[in-house]
Amino acid sequence: MHRLVVAGLIPVLFTAIAGAQPPPSVITEAEFLSALDEAHPAVLARQRQVADAEAEIVAASTLANPQLGVVREDPSGPVAQWDVLLSWELPRPSRGPEIHAAQREAVAAEARLSEDVLELRLTMRRIYAEWAVSTTRSERLAAQANRVTELADRERSRAEKGETSGLEAHQLNLAAAGLRARLALAEADVMASRAAARAWRADIDDDATPVLPALHPATDPVGNHPREEAALAELEAAELANKGAGRYVLLPDLVGGWQRQEVGAESFEGPVLGLAWAVPVFARNQAQRAQADARVLAAEAELEMTRREVEANRAGALAAYRHLAKAAAEATASVGANERMLAGAVAAFGHGEADVTDLLTMLSLAFNSDMTALDLHATALAAHRELERVTGQPQESPQSTQPTSQGAVP
Repeated sequence: MHRLVVAGLIPVLFTAIAGAQPPPSVITEAEFLSALDEAHPAVLARQRQVADAEAEIVAASTLANPQLGVVREDPSGPVAQWDVLLSWELPRPSRGPEIHAAQREAVAAEARLSEDVLELRLTMRRIYAEWAVSTTRSERLAAQANRVTELADRERSRAEKGETSGLEAHQLNLAAAGLRARLALAEADVMASRAAARAWRADIDDDATPVLPALHPATDPVGNHPREEAALAELEAAELANKGAGRYVLLPDLVGGWQRQEVGAESFEGPVLGLAWAVPVFARNQAQRAQADARVLAAEAELEMTRREVEANRAGALAAYRHLAKAAAEATASVGANERMLAGAVAAFGHGEADVTDLLTMLSLAFNSDMTALDLHATALAAHRELERVTGQPQESPQSTQPTSQGAVP
């Protein structure tokens, strides 16, 4: 009956979180992701492909420059001649398809950029999740270490009064030391993940605390993946390029100018008109047409495979996320029963109905249960990121939730 005093620990064990003050600075996942815009260095670094594609549109749309030439002929005879000539290459018959093909290539480049930006977003989500999970784990480890340490201190105080042998205090001290060692590792993880987060958000406050993202119901993905959009645009560009390659009969080059002849004291002058036309006798774009045909076939196959992969990956990712989200919710709900279990274990220990080994066993079971639930939650968050990746579009960001401590579970 001398252990009744330990029953006074129950309010301490299960009201610590309720009396905790809110952190001075809190950052949610949505706030963390808000920095990823068009001006972010990571996005700017990936816009070159779009700029190159837009430059190709300008190149295909620009007409050839006219050529101005001046020729002076002054042979040894009595006739001298001046020629001022202006020649211009007329637009190619393939110019229209080439412009449209370049425009579709730009659409493909924009689709690829969208996928790149999505990958950047997923990287930020992963970094934030690692920061939030490590912070939550550290907080719960700290809470459990403090509780076990307080139990050890009370038992040591009783041993000093001669009420116990001190073995219980020693065992509790060992348990607290193990928890503090794990806490040191968890705190190192928090430092590393915070540093990784600062690479994306340099304005994060030193005392900022991330909020553990919640898991929300997944919906069936709709719309095309950016890779599908890019593959479709590539196919259209290949078809247009094939059409342009078939237009191998060129227009003539126009030549115009002014000629002046000087014969002794007399001079004669007048306009000069002409043209130069490449007759397609031998070169008929045979190589370009064969290459264009092969490119169309390859683009069709690429589009088909992309659509198959996207459909299969979406189905798999959706099923995996729903399964893990359900399992994580069940694990979190079961952890709630730990409070009652630990309350009974502490009470039994206080009444002498259980020894310290039984108490430590219950504390360890509750701790492992909570850590397993947290790990499962982190895995479900990773599955949601994978779902977003294979969907190809940012999912509605789930509301974040403050990490919940399940009673005395760390």
